[in-house]
Amino acid sequence: MAHPASHVWLPRSSAVTGRSSHSNSLPRLDKHATPSQAVSISSNAHAVPDQRRRRQYRIALNFFNKKPTRGVQYLIEWGFVEDSSLAIANLLLHRRGLSKQMIGEYIGHLHNPFQSSVLSHFVDQIDLHGMEVDIALRHTLSFFRLPGEAQKIERIMQVFSARYAVCNPDKVTLFHSGDTIFILAFAIVMLNTDLHSPNIKPSLKMKVGDFINNLRGIDGGYDIDRSLLVRIYRRIRDSPFSAGSDHVSQVIVVDQSMVGKEKPNLVEPHRRLVCYCRLNQIIDRNKRQPSNAHQREVFLFNDLLLIAKMASKRKSCCQYVLRTWMMLLGVRVSMFETSFYDYGIMITLPDGQEIFFNSKNDDDRHRFVADVKESVAECAEMEA
Repeated sequence: MAHPASHVWLPRSSAVTGRSSHSNSLPRLDKHATPSQAVSISSNAHAVPDQRRRRQYRIALNFFNKKPTRGVQYLIEWGFVEDSSLAIANLLLHRRGLSKQMIGEYIGHLHNPFQSSVLSHFVDQIDLHGMEVDIALRHTLSFFRLPGEAQKIERIMQVFSARYAVCNPDKVTLFHSGDTIFILAFAIVMLNTDLHSPNIKPSLKMKVGDFINNLRGIDGGYDIDRSLLVRIYRRIRDSPFSAGSDHVSQVIVVDQSMVGKEKPNLVEPHRRLVCYCRLNQIIDRNKRQPSNAHQREVFLFNDLLLIAKMASKRKSCCQYVLRTWMMLLGVRVSMFETSFYDYGIMITLPDGQEIFFNSKNDDDRHRFVADVKESVAECAEMEA
């Protein structure tokens, strides 16, 4: 049957088949990365068991998604990447599991020469050949979320304009000043903010005439071609800039489909959806209940477990009602069998409270329990 959670996220692996009600999306050390995507690993890395190595990698990503500088430090110390700005740029550009918001925070740092070098290498690997300046800027900003501070935006636009000039010398020579692309790029970012900010009333949003007037004389005293500016304005008006999807995109989908008074704030840069499993909650494990009773949709994140009930199902989306949730630190999970339940799962909270489930089959049960145990171990090591 079709996987019940296919509307929630696209798993990292190929499409799920069979009768499984479990889907896993743990970030992995990609074994088949292309040379441009490969992350260098130190010679002593193989001495650590594979499971421990994978956990270290996820922990380093978790730290990056909370405090990017610390995360990079761990990635270097633990041998996942060489201690060079080029290697870090490659990692930020190509690896999964990194928050687009935190990538922007890291490369936008103003007072760290190493991070400034990472920014240059990062942008230098983006192909901007043959693009109009706003299209090139849109493509660049799909790899990270632009920081909010004007000084950081200015620095990133300087690096972008230099890269654009290298990729498009024929377009740049049409301008009278070497600073024109930089000024125009910064103005385009401001236009995007103005047109798509919910805090600006529609009547106060910038019109095409305002955009053109604001840029009079910026090309070394000359005006930029009006038709070019009109095309730029229309493209920005019709489609706002957007960073590409990352692990947070999956969390947003779950968050938007979940209702309930006690719903936690799910959307955080460090939060990652690990797996989803459809289980049946057991009210009393010593009494039989119908096999389809108390169906629950269980979402395991890297730091919390969320239990919900499906309220409605449509082709485009599902609506869930939150039943309960818990942080993973201190949680224990185990398996059990009784004469009534062949594939029992017991979750024990730090306060001793127990929650019982029955899985559809033994494979789903083992996968879910393994994912919970690994995520709990990950949380414990981060707190150590």
